[in-house]
Amino acid sequence: MLVGWMGPFHEGREWLQRDEAQRSIGIAMQTMMLAAQGMGYQSCPMIGFDIEAVAKLINLPDDHVMGPMVAIGKGTKEAWPKPGQLTLDQVTVNNGF
Repeated sequence: MLVGWMGPFHEGREWLQRDEAQRSIGIAMQTMMLAAQGMGYQSCPMIGFDIEAVAKLINLPDDHVMGPMVAIGKGTKEAWPKPGQLTLDQVTVNNGF
């Protein structure tokens, strides 16, 4: 029943289709990164690359969107600290707003 609702729900709403694709990409990326960590590998999500050039390189179909990339491998040195990281208290709300 739910599968039958998906087409009409997304039809004609390109912004929603793109948002849904990006959410799915994020979930897949996190799953890959957690699996890699569990296997003893490190990972790093990447943005800031030439999306159009990569899409052309991999022959991305017109009805697909590009998301961030993930590098997975064995680290050769400690990771750099991520600047501007917010504390858990700054990004969580308990029992309401």
